[in-house]
Amino acid sequence: MASWGSCDFHELRDLNERIKAAASEPEMDAFYTGLLDEMMNGLLKNVKKVTPYKTEHLKRNWFITHARRSGKHYRAEIYNNVFYAPYVENGHRIVHKGVTHGFVEGKHMLRDSLFDLQKKASAFIKTKSEEFLSRMMEGK
Repeated sequence: MASWGSCDFHELRDLNERIKAAASEPEMDAFYTGLLDEMMNGLLKNVKKVTPYKTEHLKRNWFITHARRSGKHYRAEIYNNVFYAPYVENGHRIVHKGVTHGFVEGKHMLRDSLFDLQKKASAFIKTKSEEFLSRMMEGK
């Protein structure tokens, strides 16, 4: 009877174990929270860069929360605790003695930064996912 040779599947078994370990819930949770934290840090940097300032008080009071899992979703928040931040963001009326004298247009620093993040998010997530998969395949 002819012999067809032999195969050693230890590398395939090792790959299977790495995939199982990387696809575990704690690993995926760490990946997603890290990804969202990195995106939020970029958003914070951009918002601060475009925030108008006279005393830098408004710019210094932008904050983000760390990413956390909530059910099937991951959440993080960006906020500014300065009372006039919404007026700078969205604009406001100029009122003197009960009479409106005009309107100050909003600067839209948060809205525009979120739009920028949306444009870049797909490529960023793709890059980070490829890095994650590459590390997983290499066993690092």
